[in-house]
Amino acid sequence: MIHVTEVRARYAETDVGGVVYHSNYLYWFEIGRTELMRDSGYRYADFERERGLLLTVAETHLEYKSPVRYDDAVRVESWLDDVRRVGFTVRHRLYLKETGVLVCRGFIRLACVDRGGKVRPIPVEVMAAMEKWVEPKAEGTATARASS
Repeated sequence: MIHVTEVRARYAETDVGGVVYHSNYLYWFEIGRTELMRDSGYRYADFERERGLLLTVAETHLEYKSPVRYDDAVRVESWLDDVRRVGFTVRHRLYLKETGVLVCRGFIRLACVDRGGKVRPIPVEVMAAMEKWVEPKAEGTATARASS
């Protein structure tokens, strides 16, 4: 299943030409991941506080397809891929809500660590709750590209 949330391009996120600055897409990816976790029953803030675990970014990749401009509404699609005992990949696609145009796609690979930075397994009940968001053959994943 693919998780969907929406963001709107704020003035502060744009450059002098009114186009969203490239690094802000990563913020939108983070919003998608955070809301996916929340809708799984695990607020990321509680995950850190109660379990003493962090999901640290190990790798990112973005492909920009079309510009987003000030005040555009953006549909953020997020799902899990490459789920492992100590980490997982969250893939994202961003579309202009009004036109459906794909504006960006990419992923963030996360590793679970304790506060000391030591790699730790993701709690089984957390992964079980997020399992519904695993979409290994969704468009734009390595799995889908390899088979096309």
